[in-house]
Amino acid sequence: MLARIDLALADRLVGRDVDGDLLAAAQRALDGMRRPSPTDAQFVAATLRLRGFVIDDDDAEAAIAGRSGRLSPISQEYRLLRGMHQCLRLIRQRASQSMPPDGWFLVELFRVMTAELPRFRNNDLRRSPPWDALLYINYPKPDQLRFLIDSFDHKRCYRDAPIVFHGMHPVRQGFRMMWRFARIAPFPDFNAVVAWLGLNAWLQSRGFPLLCPERGDQEFLTRLLSGPPPTKIVQFEARLLAAFEVLHGRDAG
Repeated sequence: MLARIDLALADRLVGRDVDGDLLAAAQRALDGMRRPSPTDAQFVAATLRLRGFVIDDDDAEAAIAGRSGRLSPISQEYRLLRGMHQCLRLIRQRASQSMPPDGWFLVELFRVMTAELPRFRNNDLRRSPPWDALLYINYPKPDQLRFLIDSFDHKRCYRDAPIVFHGMHPVRQGFRMMWRFARIAPFPDFNAVVAWLGLNAWLQSRGFPLLCPERGDQEFLTRLLSGPPPTKIVQFEARLLAAFEVLHGRDAG
């Protein structure tokens, strides 16, 4: 599966009938994967559904466009959708500079996502156990969070064992990073949501398309994050390969 993903990425970066500068062609392909997409509304709605929100793709499209549809502009869901869309813009902006995410960038995503929710103002790093805590997980104490976020970066393998992290394919490195950030759970809420955004920030920085959540992922992530760090997630790898096929079809269209 990973070999097919690598081939799909190489095919997209190099192309089949490239004339001129290969590096310029590769950069154009990367820019194309990081541009706003018609599926952005689907992505932000699906990511919030990981926290249990009942949000339709149409709700997200209306919120992103600034329209009041089924959701009122003063509702929590509407404000989160607007904030999530801004997070997506920041992820792409950082990826365009080939910068992988780090702990404080993920804190900034949380702040942007929850900016219009009064209960999170001046309440980004938690002061007690997370509201979205999983059973039987011992989370770091609040006074440890700043140190953990400071050391959560690519240089330090996102607090993973270097010999393990460096031996993994970049896609699987992203899975490990997502797991480790979710287990730090630095926020009062939405820890799995921001961890998923972090995974996508990593993928985008490495030239991969966005990985959109699907039905059943909320329950799957709960099981995943309750267990040991993953070495592979085959269904996510298959979905990433399918995302390349979607991009190819969009280009052909």
